[in-house]
Amino acid sequence: MPPADPSDPSRYGRSFADVYDDWYANSFDTHAAVEALTLLASGGSVLELGVGTGRLAIPLSQRGLRVIGLDASPEMLDQLALADREQRVTRVLGDMTDATTALALAEIGDRFSTVFCAFNTLLNLISLDDVIHCFEASRSLLTSDGKLVIEAFVPVAPESIPPNSLSPANVNSDAAVFIETTYDSATSVLTGRHIEVRPGVLAIRPWSVLICGPLALDKAAETAGLVLQERWSDWQGAAFTEDSTTHISIYGPDTTF
Repeated sequence: MPPADPSDPSRYGRSFADVYDDWYANSFDTHAAVEALTLLASGGSVLELGVGTGRLAIPLSQRGLRVIGLDASPEMLDQLALADREQRVTRVLGDMTDATTALALAEIGDRFSTVFCAFNTLLNLISLDDVIHCFEASRSLLTSDGKLVIEAFVPVAPESIPPNSLSPANVNSDAAVFIETTYDSATSVLTGRHIEVRPGVLAIRPWSVLICGPLALDKAAETAGLVLQERWSDWQGAAFTEDSTTHISIYGPDTTF
């Protein structure tokens, strides 16, 4: 059983590295994301926060971009190393809340045209303070006209989230997989476990997610010296509306900060 401490930044990767690509293979619009990020990068260096198994980093590197992939989980970076046959992506072990230190230790001095964090990975942080620290680190690593790009879900109203729940998981698996959750309204953190059941095997995969909507992220960005430039509802650039369930938020340095 992986450690249950929600403050451990490597916990998610340790829990899911061996099943992530299989379970979530059909959950992404990877092609549209790569197209959008390639355009945003404009040929500059790219940093992915929470690179995982390289779903986006590898095809971005194949477009000729210099891509640095940071992850707190050695297990995820190992999966990336296996998938990245040409070893195009530079792998860095580190916490996204202190990416500057992680890159310095790896002797990487790039300034990035694009820093991005995809598919709710930012919300694996367990407080808005952590989000602000992540944004501050990202801003310090951007070029003067660089962009921080965040992909995340739009949460439902907190009062509609049950304190406890148990339901089947919608993942690609031949095992029986259930999701058990507990919501702490005081901290806005939803803590969960994927419970994977096979004959003679019970695997527990813990995780947590911060229930934090776009407006709260905008305020965190402002505190970190970033301003919202654009917001889409998907990687194809569809307009963001009150009915959108996901958002792609693009921030740039606040020149008055």
